[in-house]
Amino acid sequence: MAEKKLTRHELKEDPLVTGAFRAREYVLENREKLLWGGAAVVLLILAAFWFLAGRKEAGAQAEMILTRANLELQTNQLTSAMQDLRLLAEKHSGTRAGKEGLYYLANAYFQLGDYDQAEHYYDRFVQGSGGSPVITASAYAGLATCLDLKGKTKAAAENFKKAVEASKNSSQTPDYLVGAIRTHAALGDSVAALRFFAQLKKDFPIYRDQINHSLLYMGIHGIYEQR
Repeated sequence: MAEKKLTRHELKEDPLVTGAFRAREYVLENREKLLWGGAAVVLLILAAFWFLAGRKEAGAQAEMILTRANLELQTNQLTSAMQDLRLLAEKHSGTRAGKEGLYYLANAYFQLGDYDQAEHYYDRFVQGSGGSPVITASAYAGLATCLDLKGKTKAAAENFKKAVEASKNSSQTPDYLVGAIRTHAALGDSVAALRFFAQLKKDFPIYRDQINHSLLYMGIHGIYEQR
């Protein structure tokens, strides 16, 4: 039996054939746009590749600068270390090493007694994302100490509280608790001071110096442990 040939009308009505015709016509009519569109896609892919490669290179360079700065700090080359740390803060703030450099730069200014600059860089560090809990807690405590030295007791108390929360019962937590107790007691917030003191006694009973200092600070402000 001979194969039936499709008429011109039937060809037009066949959905597969019609789709092929329409696709061909669209390509012919929009060939230039498609060529430019394909070029744009390629450029976007290349741009993404260059961006990621650039970020990787910048990150590696920042890590090298941070390593050098740490070595300079360990060998008491404070001036050179601060130059490298400022470079990290200004040129590599978007990298992990750049962020960590803010913390070490704040510490350096604190050692020099420049509490305004120390506060500035501690604040920049804690405002960013990420960072290890140990360093983050230390930065909050450093910021709190700067604020406390400048008479900003309420802000200091808030940041000592954040240091306690961020430290997650590390070996430094008792000292942060003492800071929180002292500043809250100075504010007359006996509820908060006693709450932090109860946490200190419960979680760190062997830290007798911190417990005794806390009792002294609370006593100065007329706050006494409930028996």
